[in-house]
Amino acid sequence: MLRALCSLLLLTLLAGCSLRPPASVAPPAKPPVDLPVDAQNCLTHQECTLKTSRTLLFVFDYAEAGAALVENENGVLSTPEKAPKKGWPAIRIQLADPDGGRFEFSSECRQKRCRIKESRLLSCYRSYLDGKACRFR
Repeated sequence: MLRALCSLLLLTLLAGCSLRPPASVAPPAKPPVDLPVDAQNCLTHQECTLKTSRTLLFVFDYAEAGAALVENENGVLSTPEKAPKKGWPAIRIQLADPDGGRFEFSSECRQKRCRIKESRLLSCYRSYLDGKACRFR
């Protein structure tokens, strides 16, 4: 049941990305911008789509480890307020604009003690964005 729900969420998000019509006229070339290399940044539509998929994989793996499933509201994936507290931090991920932007990540331990530190969770998320898995411990 959980896998089916996760698969449905993934397909819905990817379908939304694919419904965006392609630009008919190419915008004028912009000079390259020297941005620091940051896993949470994406510069192209393709890179943003890839990182959105990796974000969904992170969310599903996090839920499989025992955390609550997130809700999607207008491109913001977040742990519901009424989710059972099982010792996992609540997360909030703002998806990047499909044509470049930044994935914003935050987490919060809503109980006295959590299974994973918030800094470690951010590090895991950034690893997923880079295409590497991470163990939730």
